[in-house]
Amino acid sequence: MPDEDEDRASQLAKRALELVNSGQVEDGARTLRQAASISPGNPDVRASLLRIEQDESVSPLLKLCRKFLYQDDQNAGIEALRFLERSDVQLSDSSGGVCVELLLGHSPSPETILRGGILGRLLKQSLGARKYLAARLTDETAEFFAALWSFGGDAIQGLVAVLLDVSAWSSEPPRQECEERVFELLLSRLMQQARVGKAVAVEAISRLIAADSTRLYTIIHGSSFDAMISLLDIRESDEIRSQATLAAAKYLEASKDMGQEMLSKFTSSKVSKGTGEDLILAFSAASALFPVSPSVASALFLTNGFVESLSPLLERNTKNVEVQRAALEMLSAACIDPDCREAIGKTCSRWLSDVVELSKGQNSGLAAVVLVKVGGVGEPARETKGQKAGREIQGTEELVGMFKDMMREEGGALVQRSIEGLAYASLQTKVKEELANDKSFLRKLFDILNRSPGKSTLSFGGLTIIANLTKYLPSISEEHKRLGQLKAYADAKRANIEPDPLDTDVCVTARCKLLLDAGVVPVVVSSSRKVSPTALGLILSILLSLSKHQSHRGQIAQQGGVKLLLQVYAATTGTAALDVRARVTAAHSLARILISTNPAHAFSSALPISLAIRPLVCLLDDDGSEQQNLTIFESLLALTNLASVNDDTRDLIIRVGWPRIEELLLANIVPVQRAAVELVCNLMASPTGVAKFSDGTKKASSRLHILLALADVEDYEARRAAGGALAMLTEWSAAVQAVVERDRGVAILLELCREEKDELRHRGVVSVRNIACAPGAVGKAGAQKVKAEGGVEVLKGMLRETRNPEVLRIGVEALKAIVHEGQ
Repeated sequence: MPDEDEDRASQLAKRALELVNSGQVEDGARTLRQAASISPGNPDVRASLLRIEQDESVSPLLKLCRKFLYQDDQNAGIEALRFLERSDVQLSDSSGGVCVELLLGHSPSPETILRGGILGRLLKQSLGARKYLAARLTDETAEFFAALWSFGGDAIQGLVAVLLDVSAWSSEPPRQECEERVFELLLSRLMQQARVGKAVAVEAISRLIAADSTRLYTIIHGSSFDAMISLLDIRESDEIRSQATLAAAKYLEASKDMGQEMLSKFTSSKVSKGTGEDLILAFSAASALFPVSPSVASALFLTNGFVESLSPLLERNTKNVEVQRAALEMLSAACIDPDCREAIGKTCSRWLSDVVELSKGQNSGLAAVVLVKVGGVGEPARETKGQKAGREIQGTEELVGMFKDMMREEGGALVQRSIEGLAYASLQTKVKEELANDKSFLRKLFDILNRSPGKSTLSFGGLTIIANLTKYLPSISEEHKRLGQLKAYADAKRANIEPDPLDTDVCVTARCKLLLDAGVVPVVVSSSRKVSPTALGLILSILLSLSKHQSHRGQIAQQGGVKLLLQVYAATTGTAALDVRARVTAAHSLARILISTNPAHAFSSALPISLAIRPLVCLLDDDGSEQQNLTIFESLLALTNLASVNDDTRDLIIRVGWPRIEELLLANIVPVQRAAVELVCNLMASPTGVAKFSDGTKKASSRLHILLALADVEDYEARRAAGGALAMLTEWSAAVQAVVERDRGVAILLELCREEKDELRHRGVVSVRNIACAPGAVGKAGAQKVKAEGGVEVLKGMLRETRNPEVLRIGVEALKAIVHEGQ
């Protein structure tokens, strides 16, 4: 028999070569695999394998997989995994299918995890691989599931990728049928005791039910539901608990009343048993579900008798630290709901206070956090029936001091609790003042932020504290104040709508200065590289607050604030509300900084000034709100500052923002209109700006009419800016001709010469001088027009009244030109 096997193996090996040479690579690989299973050491088999591996038409991945499996070369397996991890990997459908068949068909080896990694990555990367497995799953679901399960979590995640890829299947019915079978098999694995198996199963379950919850939720019932909810146990790893939370949330969302009833039965059963183990499971489930399914969790929490029964239950389990922690986690999570928060404050404040004082470590800190959340800080303890309250609930100073001490501990959980507690406590003005004036606390907080991992609750909590310390109250107009008073009277309440003295702009600015001096800008700039979009929103709000006061802006620019804001604006391209708000806040912060910062100090060749134009122009859109008017005003001021740099910058502003700038010249908000005129004045230094008013078109004529009218408005600053624009505009002959031809054009300029202030006189007399001294026929017509409008008398009167040497000099020039032309 051995000789027959050797002959059979040799024949198959030779046949494999023939198939490969004829282009039938997949059939050749299958034949060679059959030969290797009969006699792996056969010389013909080895020679054929070597020949095929040297064939350039064979996929590099297929060569590596054969070497890994047939020659037990672990390095080849590692190389195969690296090959699949490359972003530019290209694999034909046939090669992908052959590799999957090879990996699944070869007899098991000790390196099942490595093989599972290759399988998982291959199924995610290759459509051909997914198509092959989809075709085999239809008839052999259980067998292939068992094989993939033996290879570990990566292989199972590859299986999930196959089940979710509609394009890998011939039609939808077989895909759904296989998905449901695999889901059942995963649930059965979930109910087994192996911890590693649970982690693999729950991750796959969460992905599948997230994609197809409306069908798959019907498969979950009874013991499988209990097994899934039990994985919410606070003693489980964060990875298992997060996946179980996602799966449970999707199940409850799809199953509606049925799921809520099952959850209620689960928790009530556990609570009624009252053992430590059961209470941990019940409390853990509630704490995990509050953030993702608040309506379901709050309905369960507020069930008659549940909250009231907590204190007796917890008092009976005083020595069980895990029960206590699970209950505290649940109470902390429940505070997301206002009604639950109120119920906790009424029934649990005394117990929470006892935990703060009598417990140690994490539980004490967590109890303090809950106390802060429910607003029990500083309130006297309520009397219970038949018994007077003993100690008072801890006050603000005591809890804040406790949180500061916890920050100095090395344990990550304690530091996280302290940050969470201070994030809530720092909503109170007294706490804001205390924290902002505590240099040691700020140093520790900044150190925690610098060392915290990306997208962590620690960094989010730390940024929340800073945001609270630097937040200004929204501006309230007198009209809104009166409306607030009327509403208070209507509600029969005495509401004090005046701000807390410690939250006035003066106090907030002082706190911002303290944080700036402590080095907050480099901290938030560094944190911005590793935080979530929500946390990035906090960073942007912090910079917006810090930049409100003029004296802070240069420091923010020097420490990287401008670069960060430009990067955020450019990188945030989505249309979701969070993205839109981030872009607007980044642009607004940028505008504030650039109002009074020298552009030469804020920009460089590596950070060109042109990057700032579009963000600032985007702020000019008007939604009619008072806040938007302020944003438009500040953006115009920033653009005006940038327009002082050079013609390239001015031309870019005109190209990007002119239509909106032109509209704002007619704004009915005086400061906004004034800022728009000042911007136009600076833009007039560019020939492109001049052309907008003097190119001979109807639009140019209309614009000139508006500019002349603005030189005659009541607002002094607007008249001054319009006068400056006209003084620059009239340096050009085309503009002179346009002014002369415009009704009252010269008359308005002469009115500027009659002004009492030399700033306006100077702008007027420069314009008149430019008109009278223009070259050729234009200047002649201009001088005559000025003279006809009584310009000689106006200029003589101005020269008698002014003491400004520059005004005197230009006035004499203008007068000479007019008189000379008239002779």
